[in-house]
Amino acid sequence: MNEKQIWNTIVAKLTGNRVELPTIPKTKKIPVWFSATTDGEAIFIDKATDHRPSSKLSVQRNLKYSTFQKVYPLYLRRERGDAVSREVTAITVNQVYYFSLIKHLSE
Repeated sequence: MNEKQIWNTIVAKLTGNRVELPTIPKTKKIPVWFSATTDGEAIFIDKATDHRPSSKLSVQRNLKYSTFQKVYPLYLRRERGDAVSREVTAITVNQVYYFSLIKHLSE
């Protein structure tokens, strides 16, 4: 699948649902949980209410396809073991949410 198909799969799984997912750290950090919803265009990230530990977001985050297109290839490299932290942080501070959504909802 290409980036657009994967984005559409994630959005479809979130449509009409509020889903809680854990982050997927590569270090020994404890994953934190967050919630994700969508309006069919953007994906909205907020604190988890049903799982702990929850992310400590003070405001809702909005994830957009235009950023997803840049993050997805870095996710693939990360899964192969490449260090991509510096590159992805230059694109977005929300990389942990993009990575988790891809890992948990792209199939």
